[in-house]
Amino acid sequence: MLKRCRASVSFLVSTNRSKPNACLGLDSLVDLSGIVQPIAEKTTLSVQRRSMLWVFTPFSVSVFHKVNRSGNSKVLSAEERELIQKHLPEKYRLITETLYWSAGRIREVLTIRVRNLVPDRQMVVLERMTTKTKETREIYLPDHLMQKLLLRVRSLDLGPADHLFFNESPTQNQHCRKHLSTQSFDKELRCVCDWNNLQGISSHSFRRTQLTELYRDGWSLREIQHISGHRSLQEYLEIDKAEVVDKYRQRMATT
Repeated sequence: MLKRCRASVSFLVSTNRSKPNACLGLDSLVDLSGIVQPIAEKTTLSVQRRSMLWVFTPFSVSVFHKVNRSGNSKVLSAEERELIQKHLPEKYRLITETLYWSAGRIREVLTIRVRNLVPDRQMVVLERMTTKTKETREIYLPDHLMQKLLLRVRSLDLGPADHLFFNESPTQNQHCRKHLSTQSFDKELRCVCDWNNLQGISSHSFRRTQLTELYRDGWSLREIQHISGHRSLQEYLEIDKAEVVDKYRQRMATT
């Protein structure tokens, strides 16, 4: 049994498909629930990575929303969101909180600079060159999150032009740090999700989760579009911006 599992794992990570056991179905990988199975020796992975990789199959294979970067990102439950944030390092945890409360896109959040923070209004101004629509947009954050961001600014002695979430690689120019890449964030998020057997989740899940929760709470589509920055109906319909912003702040204060 162990030999069969090793061969099937080898097929998943190797380009060699001529092995007699290579035709084993995916269900054969999960018939030993909870068993840690080492990767077979003959793989295309480097020696360093191969020595660290293990395959753990505690549950049966299930269908989920997002597969190989295709499909819709999963809408998170409160428990899933809490679990992810619990296991992420501090910087990445702040990013996920900002993604959720701002209902923003990952690139918009990662390119926030210190000068974009407006603490007295609990607001962040997204510069037009960083948004998908190429228009300046305002996002709103709860006070407890804004205080965390300001603490990060003070503790790292960041200047107005510095990115809030920057690349901390030692090869980076310390006087001109680039913002953290989406690939770096996605990699960290995938590690946490894989470790906790969470599937179908991406950086876009936090945005979809917030907007879906607003809809379930009875917000109109026009109000949701104002928060999300979508343009589809805003060009034709008028909404009371101050009323929507006040309503959103009330939601943050009671959550």
